[in-house]
Order: sequence, then structure tokens, then C-alpha cells
Amino acid sequence: MDTDLLRQLNDDVWHPFALAYSRLDAPAFLALHSPELIRAGGPAKQLIRFSEYADQIEKWFAELAGRGSSVSISFRFVERIAADDVASERGLFRLVSTRADGDGRTFYGRFHTYSRRTDGRWRVFVDHDTDERPAALEEDFVAAIDIDDVDAFKE
Repeated sequence: MDTDLLRQLNDDVWHPFALAYSRLDAPAFLALHSPELIRAGGPAKQLIRFSEYADQIEKWFAELAGRGSSVSISFRFVERIAADDVASERGLFRLVSTRADGDGRTFYGRFHTYSRRTDGRWRVFVDHDTDERPAALEEDFVAAIDIDDVDAFKE
């Protein structure tokens, strides 16, 4: 596999994704997604389109900011397949939520995304999160491959 495609995915999607989360920047975050987005799963086990997802993200980021809370997200991968202008990536995420008083919680989950490159830029067009059992834990997260270790996925 061409690891340059994975580096482009990191530059276009994954690194900006984490940055937008840390800044609670809903417009920047939503720009990483295709307007044709299909989002499935998650704790609510729902299937939604871009507009509903945008509403959820905007409200959630605004609520966090209003309370003085912060959130960060990081990713590690178990599978990355990219060819031409499409990609399928599976991995784990670690989300750390910190309230204004400093109390924090860490959550783990598994994801599977499909991205498409249009106009020279990658965007997520299918995003599936799962809370399947066994639940993802710190050791699962650490055992997965670091986001920047694209050579691990070279054929």
C-alpha cells in the first residue's frame, strides 16, 4: 500500500480531527466530513446524516465550552487500507473529558471509517463507532498502531 495516502489521511482527517476536538471548533471538525456523511452506532445506536450530526456536535461543543470543560481525542489503528481515492480505517479512540474543576474521565471505543478524497482532500463519509464487548480498554488502545506509524501498514 502507498503509505503516502495514509500520511495524507493523517494530514487531512486525523490530526485536524484531534485539533478541532481540543479547540471545541465545530466548523473545523465538521469540515472533515463529507456532506453525504452517514454516521452509525455509538452509544445511542443510531443512524444519522450530516445535518443531524452537525447539530449534535455544535450543541455538544457549545455545552462543553459553556461549562468550561475540555475534551481531547486520540486515535490508534488496527487496519488502514487506502487505494486511489477511497480508504477504510479501523481503530480505537481514547476520549478524555475534563470538567472545569479538573475532574476528568477517560472513554475508549472502536471505530470504522470510510473516507473519500474529493477535490484533492480526504473527508470521512461513513463513520461507525461501537461499544461492542469486550469494551475497549487502555491496553487495547496501546496495543493498536500509532497514528503516525504508517509503515506498519505497508504491504
